[in-house]
Amino acid sequence: MTVNVEFVDHGSGQPEMHEVKGSERDWPADLVLLALGFTGPGTGAIASELDPALDDRKNFATDRNFMTNRPAVFAAGDARRGQSLIVWAISEGREAARTVDLYLMGHSLLPSKECCDLPQSRNISVAGSTIKSLQISR
Repeated sequence: MTVNVEFVDHGSGQPEMHEVKGSERDWPADLVLLALGFTGPGTGAIASELDPALDDRKNFATDRNFMTNRPAVFAAGDARRGQSLIVWAISEGREAARTVDLYLMGHSLLPSKECCDLPQSRNISVAGSTIKSLQISR
């Protein structure tokens, strides 16, 4: 089910999203992928309907396969990490798509980054001083 929303500014400078009464609509679907942006999942209709566990920062908590504590409910990007860069959301979305494919099909032909997003840093001691260096893991 979807509803239309409108943004209302009550003078706080932060508009609030309000449901437009009577705008409910059902959509037949076998799979629904939700894209939530910047403010995280919040405590609105999606969170109350699905009731996934939240982490300490009030984001959807997931396992390493992006699945929440609710079977077949996956989260990635801002909903899982909180507000972040779009490249993280894209990266997590791709990985989550792969784990959803594995969950539904039992196998996946989608690529995986397998290990790392960023070079791994480590401290090196040189002549009594500690410096940081980057090591690219492959």
